[in-house]
This record gives sequence, C-alpha cells and structure tokens, in this order.
Amino acid sequence: MRFFGGMAIGTVVVVVAMGCATAARDHGRAGGVLAAGQERGAWASAAELAWLRRLGVWETTLMRSLDRAAHASSEAKAMHVAGPIRRCADDLRHRVGRAPTARLERALARLEQACRHLQDAVGSTSPGSAEREGRRGGKLLLRADGLLPPGETRSLPVVAGVAVESHIDPKFSRIASELAGRDVEVRCWSRVDWTRLLREENAYTLHHIDGDTLGFAGIQGTRDNLSPEVCDGLGQLAYDHRLPTAPSAKLLLASAIVTLSHEPQHSKGIVVEAQAECYAIQLMRESAIKLGATPHNAVALQRMYWQHYDQELPAYRSPECRNGGAYDLHPTQTVFP
Repeated sequence: MRFFGGMAIGTVVVVVAMGCATAARDHGRAGGVLAAGQERGAWASAAELAWLRRLGVWETTLMRSLDRAAHASSEAKAMHVAGPIRRCADDLRHRVGRAPTARLERALARLEQACRHLQDAVGSTSPGSAEREGRRGGKLLLRADGLLPPGETRSLPVVAGVAVESHIDPKFSRIASELAGRDVEVRCWSRVDWTRLLREENAYTLHHIDGDTLGFAGIQGTRDNLSPEVCDGLGQLAYDHRLPTAPSAKLLLASAIVTLSHEPQHSKGIVVEAQAECYAIQLMRESAIKLGATPHNAVALQRMYWQHYDQELPAYRSPECRNGGAYDLHPTQTVFP
C-alpha cells in the first residue's frame, strides 16, 4: 500500500484502528468476566430504531469513504472519494439528527467528537498530525459502536450453568477472553430477548445481522453475543456433561463450539470473517476440551466440522484456510486443522 500525503495516512490509520467495525458486525487480561453492563432499560423504541437505521446508513457511507481513500492510488483520487469524511459532522447532524432519547446521546457525542478528529485528519498537511487525528477518530468510532444498540448493553446476571433467561456465562467468558487476549463477556440470550436484540442489530447494521445469526461481536469489543441455540449446546457439554450421539446433533455442537471460538477473533480485532472462521476451526479442539470434552471427542468434533467447510457461506471460506496457507496458525505442523 502506498501513502500519499497526510490525508491518505490519516485515513489508513482510521481504517486500521476501526477494523471496518461497521461492516464487520455481522460488532488486556485474559480470563476475566466484565461488569454486567449498563443500567437495565427497555428495548429500543420505534423512534430509536428509526434513528439507528439512519445512523447505520451514515456509518456505512463514512466507512466506505475511509476505505476508498486509504486504498487510493494517488492523493488526487483520495481527495475525490473523501467527501463523506470532510462532511462527517454535517452529514451526522442533518442525515441522522438528534438522539431521540437520553441513553443514545452518549453514543452521538462520541460520534461528534470522532468527526472532528477525522475532519482534522483529512485537512492536515502533516503526516504526523493526520496519523494522530485519524487514530483518535477511529478510537472514538469504536467507543460509540460499543454503546450501540441499547439492548446489547443492558444489564445481565452472571449465571454459571444452564439457564433459560438471558445471562453472562463465566465459563464461556473465560474461554473467550483467553482467545481474545482481553476481558470478554459471553452473553447468552433467551429466545425472546434474542429476537428483540436482533431487531435492534438488524436496524443498526442494515440487515448484516439477521434471524440466521448464531453469534456476533464488535471489532475490538468486549461483548460476544451468542444465540440460545449455541448456548444450549455449549451448556449441555459444559454443565450437563452430555455429548450427543446423533451425527446431526454432533454437527450442531461442533458449530456451537466454533461460534464460541469465532466471535473472540473479532473481539481481538480480526475483521475478515473467513480469517476468523479459519482460526476458530483450528482453535475449537482446545475450546471443546475446556468445555469438558475428552481429547478424543474434541478431535472428532473438529474433524466433523472441517468435513463441512465447503458448505459454509462464501464470506466464511477462504483458499488460505489450509495447511501452509496464510490462515494456518501452525504452519510448521503437517496436520491441519
């Protein structure tokens, strides 16, 4: 990648700092469980959902501009696609508007601050200043993303065991934290709450997260959200010490373990879904053992899942997920995954 002047350097830094968080929301010390979230509140109202949709459109436009400017082949081309960055604050004000409720005002304030830094990065003629301002803007965008949508931040109890209500699972959180290299809380949602949460995420991510989603996490975030089906499978292994016998049920369990291993890759900062998935497949054997599976059963689950790799969605597959490929975590070993 070539850099042209201060503006291009600033936008590159923003893209790196953000990890294209908006597009990647399908959204430290290892081993901890974080505090249980913000104050309990109602799920998003119709007015809040409408605001989240407008915000999602604005963020998508901004991130595309940042990405195009960062990869532009010349300063002139970078400037040509940088309009949404230069208009960041104005577009936020006019196209998104005021936060309809007090609880969304914190996120909006972070976004307004981010715009000021991004605009300074674009306007700077100093590479050093552009880099500093771009990094600050990127960090503020991530902080705002961590506050949205409101339902995802609601307070949940910590429950070590199978539970029908929404909760934070400490065992799953420890596994995820070790994989992410930072404190991460794994949130297991009830069926009713999962439907409500997906409604908010659907609005904010412009349908990137839908009813088929098994789990999601923000880039460099601290919350890994898992569907009730995933947590049910993990809980049967971790707390009931039961391993299914039917092949279809075993495949569902393997998928749940991969999901638990996949989302921390995003919390770690990995953006590309195929890369996160490939890492998760290689790491799932260790995750299964930590959940309570025997080494033999863990290997069998990993092999079963790997046999179905070619059936995954295109965004989750890559020719680099192979022995000696770019996504091979152990390139000196002959066995894969």
